[in-house]
Amino acid sequence: MSFFTHGLKAKVMSTELIMEANVSKKILFEVLDRVHEFEKTYSAYNDSSLLSKINKNAGIKAVFCNEYEIELFQKALEMAKASQGVFDPTIGVLTQGAYGFGKLEAKIPSKKELQKVKELVNFHDLSISSNEVYLKKKGMRLDLGGIGKGYIAQKITNYLQERGATKVLVNVGGEICIIGKEYNIAIQDPYSSQNIAVIKTKSSALCISTSGDYERFIGSKQNHHILDNQTAIQNHYYSSITIIQNGNDATLLDAVATMVFNTPPEHISKLAKKYKVAIIAIVEDGELIFENFQGLEIRALELYAL
Repeated sequence: MSFFTHGLKAKVMSTELIMEANVSKKILFEVLDRVHEFEKTYSAYNDSSLLSKINKNAGIKAVFCNEYEIELFQKALEMAKASQGVFDPTIGVLTQGAYGFGKLEAKIPSKKELQKVKELVNFHDLSISSNEVYLKKKGMRLDLGGIGKGYIAQKITNYLQERGATKVLVNVGGEICIIGKEYNIAIQDPYSSQNIAVIKTKSSALCISTSGDYERFIGSKQNHHILDNQTAIQNHYYSSITIIQNGNDATLLDAVATMVFNTPPEHISKLAKKYKVAIIAIVEDGELIFENFQGLEIRALELYAL
């Protein structure tokens, strides 16, 4: 853990958290405590977490959640329904199970194994009431990795504002929220250590979500961690995806980034329009594609190639 003026940097949720705000260090530490509690609740790699308890009780019984705990599950299910399953939080049987991403025993599963388990990926078999979560079939697993970082980035930003912050930068492993200050946010070139572009923000609220095939993989980028739940394998339409939207809905953007990664280039303009976002996509040959829903004024965005 390291510190800087009006800010804090820490390792959380197997990624890096960066916070900068015009509040006291005491408030930043309060936020860090909340992030650790979030990790204890939703980690797929903590056997005592609420998420693990739900997974262990798949096909057996529903698990009680309080009104705060259940919110993220509800949002994940809402995104699954809105995307007709392109985003699906029940993909854990593939990500955590068959592939073992994030585990020492990570491996490339056989086609036979994938064929067997991918039938368990189905958000229709996820039941959520006002205070219970239930996976209807044994062997099912939830994985909130495609939405959780955005959710916590948004929660952190809201909490800092509630505590009086007027200038905020929150970065949870590439899920970024900015309020009240100008920043230059670099987009990494997935083929080198250089940057391929820079987003120049203004003081109005902005959130950014970035995902790439270079972040987590098994052996090579061909086996990256963003899986297509229909085929149970990786698509290779893009090397990097960045989603931008005015406001502070990083939860939405995190899920949309996962969806875009599994959508062919000729269809991403529809997603930009549907979710009212700008999309910067870097395809495998290094070409940069920029899609912007025309009804959205990206007043906080200036993009230029370096």
